[in-house]
Amino acid sequence: MISTRKKIVVIADQLIRSIGYNAFSYADIANKLNIKNAAIHYHFSTKADLGKAVIEETREKFNQNTKTWEDLPLIEQVKAFIEMYRKNEKNDCICFMGSLGSDYNSLPDEMRAELQIAHDEITTWLITRFDEGKKTGEFNFDESSVEMSNMITSGLLASLILERVAKADNLEKMCETLIKRIDKNYSYGK
Repeated sequence: MISTRKKIVVIADQLIRSIGYNAFSYADIANKLNIKNAAIHYHFSTKADLGKAVIEETREKFNQNTKTWEDLPLIEQVKAFIEMYRKNEKNDCICFMGSLGSDYNSLPDEMRAELQIAHDEITTWLITRFDEGKKTGEFNFDESSVEMSNMITSGLLASLILERVAKADNLEKMCETLIKRIDKNYSYGK
């Protein structure tokens, strides 16, 4: 059985990804769970505490996912990373980095710090894959691994946001383009 604390974090995560951190309140969560605001305050005395818990949970999921991908070929690891964005799109959400990043200047300090840690973990993971892939010849691109990491994350993040506005299949096209850019021997649908 899922604890109330966990349910609160899950719903807060969904709200952050769908409407944004600054657009929801404890009342929104309480209504969804059919509980009182006081029950949320019992677990998270401030919204910043809740926001930080959402980021920590997302980091934990990311780190668990990357561990399960370790035995895959590098290109499949990158495809699995990209698939996370596609899941967000299917749930009519954007990624947590895109949502919280747009609110960054108004976030509490503890959430900013946690978001920076999450960004560093994602970036380091991607850069490591790209460095290894370039060394082994599995990847074929001219940019540095840092540049490619930035291209991947910013391209996917922007595509999710643009998809909301343009109502077009921007993310899928971006996924294909990025995979082709990394390794011209692979097709995205493979």
